[in-house]
Amino acid sequence: MNLRLLGLLYVTLAVLFEAFGQLAFKHSAESAQAHDGTLGLLRRLWYRKSLALGICCFAVDALFWTLALRLLDVSLAFQVGSVGFVFVAVLSHVWLREHVSTERWIGVSLILAGVVLTGLS
Repeated sequence: MNLRLLGLLYVTLAVLFEAFGQLAFKHSAESAQAHDGTLGLLRRLWYRKSLALGICCFAVDALFWTLALRLLDVSLAFQVGSVGFVFVAVLSHVWLREHVSTERWIGVSLILAGVVLTGLS
């Protein structure tokens, strides 16, 4: 595997972990509803496993992102990283059962097309 493809793989893994982290944070926030203000909410969030999962996902994301930047120009890596929007839309629809409108799917498709064009250049 050439170094450019390896860098693109690292970016893809980084944004996949970032997407899972975002969804874990969302799950944590929704499951820790507190009625005693911000401090009570923060206290309840601290004990959520999904919060720990989100933090771990972001740590792995940072590791893969750093590996990718060793192999790719940041301008390319950042553009390819936009595929994270695609992952979040798909995963939130599947995992959180969120409604994704037709307009959003069109936007996701345009982002994906742009990422493919950037990756091919």
